This record gives sequence, C-alpha cells and structure tokens, in this order.
Amino acid sequence: MKKNFLLLLALVGLTFVSCKKEVTVTPSSTSNTDTITNQNVAEDVQKNSVKFTDLPVKALETINSHYSQDNIASYEVKTIPVIGKSYEVKFSDGAEIDFDSNGIWHEWKDAKGLPKGILPDNIKTYLSKNYASTFATAIDKEDKKIKIDLASDIDLEFDANGNFVRVD
Repeated sequence: MKKNFLLLLALVGLTFVSCKKEVTVTPSSTSNTDTITNQNVAEDVQKNSVKFTDLPVKALETINSHYSQDNIASYEVKTIPVIGKSYEVKFSDGAEIDFDSNGIWHEWKDAKGLPKGILPDNIKTYLSKNYASTFATAIDKEDKKIKIDLASDIDLEFDANGNFVRVD
C-alpha cells in the first residue's frame, strides 16, 4: 500500500511544471524606454531590470496602433517551460492584451469594447446580424476555436475560421 501511495505521489509531483513570472509596473512619471525594476510576485521570480522595449516588436506595433504606450499600467513576462515566453500587457483604462513569444496577440479584453479591426470579418458580420444591441468585450483565440465575450454577458464560440459553433 505504501509503495502504491509513493508511486502515485511521485507521478503527481512530475505533472507540476514551474513557471517564472516577472511583473513590470510602469509608473506614470517614468518614460516607457527607461529601465524599470520588476516587483517580486512569486518565490521563483528573480528581481532584475526590464525595458518596455524588450517586448516583441509585433506586440509594440499592436499596442501603438490601438493604444498609447503612456496608457500602459503594467506588463508581465511569463516564462513557461516547453511553451516559452508570453506577455500580458495591462492598460490604465482596464484593457488587457496577452501576446505569445513572437508578439502575436491571442487574448484581448476591453470592457469598453474591442478596437476596430480586431474581430475577424465573418464574426463581426455574425454579431451585427444576431447581437446588434451589444458589443464584444473580449476575444480569445485558441488553436481550434475563438471565444467571444459580449457586454450582454453572453459568451459565443466560433471555429478557427470564424464560423459560429455555439453559445457557450
């Protein structure tokens, strides 16, 4: 019995993966190109300096085309073994964008509504026909599906091509 328990405990222990998470807070009095000290938010986070310009170029282009860098409240760099780095950028107005290691966004939240050009055209058409009285507040692009949250508290699921699948 003890051997089975120890074996089970060892297997469970192997399934946990460590994650390094760095949080960078940009004070309003600091230029975004200045070096900012990370805050220690977890035991496995080492304090070091990160520059805002260390975000991937594609992420900076996305931010600059829809928001002002001056509006950035903080960003987090998460390093997950096997997957790599990801970046979460939070804005002072409550908007939030998650980017992969290449700077391609995969999740976007904005309670005031997503910026123009974010939703794929066929999803935008579906929403205007079926949910014209509300607007999208979040989009989450996954491998085989796209999830949309509406301000009316309705969640929709689409396939990777933007075809409606179901109300979630």
